[in-house]
Parts: sequence; C-alpha cells; structure tokens
Amino acid sequence: MKGIGRTGVLLLAMGWFIPVNHTSGADAPSSTRFTLMLNGAAVKDNQTGLIWEQEPDREHDVWSRSVARCATKDVGGQQGWRAPTVDELKTLIDTSQHDPALPAGHPFSNIKSEIYWTATPHPTDDIVAWQISFFSGEPVTDQKSGTRRLWCLLDEPRK
Repeated sequence: MKGIGRTGVLLLAMGWFIPVNHTSGADAPSSTRFTLMLNGAAVKDNQTGLIWEQEPDREHDVWSRSVARCATKDVGGQQGWRAPTVDELKTLIDTSQHDPALPAGHPFSNIKSEIYWTATPHPTDDIVAWQISFFSGEPVTDQKSGTRRLWCLLDEPRK
C-alpha cells in the first residue's frame, strides 16, 4: 500500500475502506491501561472506558447466534452484555504485536489468534459482517454463515 502512512486506511478485499489506528495499543502501558472488574471476570479498558469479558466466548458459531448469545450472558454476576462494533473491537488491537495482536502484558485469558465477530454488518451486503483478526489485528469481512468466536462487552458500564 504505497503512500499509506502508519495512520492510513486499509483497503479490504470487499472494496471498503476502514481506518486503522496503528498506535492504539501503545498509547498506555498495559499495567495502567486495564483494570480487572467483577471479581476478575471482566476487564475495563481505562483508555476507552469499555468493559470486556476477561475471557472471550469459546464457542465458534454463526454471526446471528453469536450476537444473540452475548445478550443472554451473565459474566461476573452482571447482565447487559452485547457484541462490540468493529470500531469498539479495534480499540483492543496493538498492531506492533502479532499472535495475538493485543498490547503486551494484557490481562485477558484464552485469547486465540483467530477471527472474532463484531456486531457491525456490511453496509450493502446483508450476508456479510465485519470481523477482526487477532493474529494480524486487521478488520476483515466474511459471510455471516461462517463460524467465529465473539468477545462481548458490557453494554452500559456499571460501577
């Protein structure tokens, strides 16, 4: 991608552009960026304010069932979980890291360098949704009929 700088855009196979922030994971050291919550079952990203499951869903499923499953979860005694948007899930990515593309020293467990669903459908193709590769840190699209994992976040953070 000649001429694209570190904060450029990524051209995907589907012909869509999506901004990629190559420094998001490096803005704060992991030791201060993340805080365990809900007796260790969740992690607050102090950089974004988002609260994530400490351990992503282990089940591989199609998009519709994965997104629906987040809404039924009880994590750390807390209900109100949902699937993240592609932009929300991208905030966890540190593109200086690979396999997984998370900030060094992150507090998450059972992280696999796989592709994770987001709640973001493709804007013009109703059988496609956005996903994030945690091997490379890149956003990608694929058919909703594929099976992937999903990493839920708390819809409205509670104190």
